[in-house]
Amino acid sequence: MKCKEVLSAALIVAAALGLSVPAHAGTCQPVKAKGVANTLAKATLYAQADLQYTAKHMKGRVTQTSTNCVPGPSSYRCKINAVVCPK
Repeated sequence: MKCKEVLSAALIVAAALGLSVPAHAGTCQPVKAKGVANTLAKATLYAQADLQYTAKHMKGRVTQTSTNCVPGPSSYRCKINAVVCPK
């Protein structure tokens, strides 16, 4: 895959997560965020940005996170599992 294709795929995932339902008052929801890039630092940065966008869209705050990054043949893939609770 080319860099533009990977970035496009990451943006599509971010948009899909952004369309999730807002958190109801008093409930916490699990959220997954992803980032793909040619370096570990960029992949982590993209995943964190995706998580921030999702939490902001849900009008909540991130309370717990775990990050998992794996190298691929030409890129790194990072996934963040988090819990977003209402502010």
